[in-house]
Amino acid sequence: MCHQSVGLLQGAIERQGIPTISVTVRPEITAHANVSRACYVRFPTGNPMGEPHKPDQQRMILEAVLEQLVAIQIPGTIAELPFRWRRI
Repeated sequence: MCHQSVGLLQGAIERQGIPTISVTVRPEITAHANVSRACYVRFPTGNPMGEPHKPDQQRMILEAVLEQLVAIQIPGTIAELPFRWRRI
């Protein structure tokens, strides 16, 4: 899904009173999509939730994203998560 589509979808959901958050690997593009809040993960494109076949890592990322859903108070904030791609 493209960044602009995510921003439009987030806006529509937020207008219904439901908080949203997106995960991005390209914060410079996400910043222009006018999302309500997002988390930046320094992973390759196509892998925003972690490395394949690493469910523990993926669960940690999901939990961190959900924590940011509550923590981010300023609209448009993009929080960088501490996870790094280690796959070689």
